Amino acid sequence: GIGGGIFCLVVFGFFAWRTTLLIGQELNGDPRPSSYFDESPFKSPVPPGSSAAKARMLPPITSFPDIARTSFGSAGCLVLSTILYFELFSCICIFFVTMGDHLHQLFPAVSVETHMMIVAALSLIPAILLRTPTLLSYLSVVGTVSTVCVCLSVVVSALVAGDMTEALAAKKGLIHDDATTTATTSQQPYHIWWDTSGIPMALGLVAYCFSGHAIVPSIYTSMKEPQHFDSMVTVTFIGVVICCSAVGVMGYYMFGSLVEDQVTLSMDEVIKAQIVTRSLVWLMVLTAFSKTTLTMFPLALGMEEMIAPYLTSDGAMEAASAVVKVVLTILALIVSIYVPSFSYICALVGMICTMSVSIIFPAMAHLKMFGPRLSMWEKFLDWVFVLVGLFLAVAGTIATI
Repeated sequence: GIGGGIFCLVVFGFFAWRTTLLIGQELNGDPRPSSYFDESPFKSPVPPGSSAAKARMLPPITSFPDIARTSFGSAGCLVLSTILYFELFSCICIFFVTMGDHLHQLFPAVSVETHMMIVAALSLIPAILLRTPTLLSYLSVVGTVSTVCVCLSVVVSALVAGDMTEALAAKKGLIHDDATTTATTSQQPYHIWWDTSGIPMALGLVAYCFSGHAIVPSIYTSMKEPQHFDSMVTVTFIGVVICCSAVGVMGYYMFGSLVEDQVTLSMDEVIKAQIVTRSLVWLMVLTAFSKTTLTMFPLALGMEEMIAPYLTSDGAMEAASAVVKVVLTILALIVSIYVPSFSYICALVGMICTMSVSIIFPAMAHLKMFGPRLSMWEKFLDWVFVLVGLFLAVAGTIATI
C-alpha cells in the first residue's frame, strides 16, 4: 500500500542517513560531528590522540575494508569484502534483468533470455576496454542524466495522464463490460493504503535504493573540505527521499497495485504516446547498461587483486582481467536467467547485503572504535540499529524466500 511504502522509505532513509554519518565519523577517526573540525583529517597538523582540544581520537581511514580491519581485524575485513562483492555481483544480475525486461517490451518477438544474452555480450565491450576510473566517469554521467530524465518522466506522466488503473486493468482482462449493461463486472480496489503482508518486500526494495554505503569512503576522501561531509549527506538524503517518494507515489497513483516491478513497463503498456514511452524505456536500458560497466569495474578489480601476485607481466594481467570479466558476466547471466524476478532479486540483495553493509556494520564499527567516548544515548542508538538490522535481515530474507 501507499502508506506502507512511504513508511518504509522514510524509516529506512533515516536509518541509512544516520549510518552514513557514522561512516563519516569512522573515516574521520573521531565520533564528533565533522563540522566540529576546521580542517581535513588528512591535512590536520594536530596529531591524532594528543591532548589538543581538536585532536582526533584515531588516525583517519580511507576505505571500507580499512574500517573493518581497524574494528574487527583481518577476519572482519574478509567477511565485509565478501558481502560487498556479493552485493556488486547481485547488482549486475539486476541490471541484466532490467535490460532484458525493457528490451522485451520494445521487441516482444525476442525472448527476455535472448535479450539478456545480447546485452551481456555487449556490456563486455566497455568493461574490457575502459580500464580506468577516468574513462568510466563518462558512463557515470550518462547514467545520472538518464536517471534524472526517468524520474521527471514518471512525475510528469502522472500529472498529465492521471489515474490509469482501470485502463490497465481492462488491458489485463480484469475489467470488462457486461454484454447487456455498461457496468463493469469487476470493481476491485486497486489503491490500498496499508498492506502488512507487503512490508518485508517493500523494505528489501527500499533497502536496495539506499545501498550506496560502499562508495562513501571514496566520496569522503575526494572531498576538498570533508569537514562539510555531514551537511552534504543530509542534503543528499533529503533529495533522494523526495525523488523516491515522488516516483513511488506517482507510479502508484497511475497504476495502483497493478503496477509492474518497474513502473516504466506499466507506462509503456497504457500510455498512448508511443514516442515518449519508448524513449523512456530506452533511457532505462541506457541507465542499466552504464551501471553494469560501472559495477563490474570494482568487482573485477577485487578479483584481479587476488590473482595479481601470480602474474609476472602486464600482458598477462590484461588477459587475466578480460577473462575475469567474461567469467563474471557469464555467471551473472546464468543467475539472471534462472532468477528473473526483478523485485525478488532487489529485495533479497536489500535484505542480505544492504542490511549488513549499510545498517549493521557501521553501527557495530562505531561502537568498537569509539565506545569509551560515546554517550549512553549514542550507544543505545547503535545497539538499536544493530538489533533492528539483524532482525530485518533474517525476517525479511525468510519472508522474501
